[in-house]
Amino acid sequence: MTNVYVVDKLENLGKYAGINANFAKAIAFLQKADFTALPLGKNEIDGDNAWVNAAEAELTPLDAKKPEVHRAYFDIQIPLDGEETYGLAKFDPSAPGSFDAAKDIGFYDQPVEAVTVKPGEFAIFWPNACAHAPGCSLSGPRKIRKLVAKVRAFVN
Repeated sequence: MTNVYVVDKLENLGKYAGINANFAKAIAFLQKADFTALPLGKNEIDGDNAWVNAAEAELTPLDAKKPEVHRAYFDIQIPLDGEETYGLAKFDPSAPGSFDAAKDIGFYDQPVEAVTVKPGEFAIFWPNACAHAPGCSLSGPRKIRKLVAKVRAFVN
């Protein structure tokens, strides 16, 4: 699954600022932010180009979720107070499913492999390349606080 996702330590986040100008803005924000002080909901960075959603996520079993795909936005996902497992796969456009362009999300039936991200780490999911099922747990249902940065892939 080359080049469809990255899992790395938060201390290395700055290494990814060169992906595009929107990414650089999002990473600059994340490097300065006090994650525990961000209010739940959408935290603006640069209008529709980049923002961070702080959430309390209810984790569910991996097999209960269909993987999602985005076309216009990268996801940077950061679990804050507990590990989160993602179902990950290289997106197969021939897989059964549907895409909602207005919401920039599609759900598809395709097999995934489990990848766990711990507090102090982050995951980046490439648009139109990485099918990902977020909000999963291999150890039973529970809640975690997490951040999801949405970063527009194409700079106008």
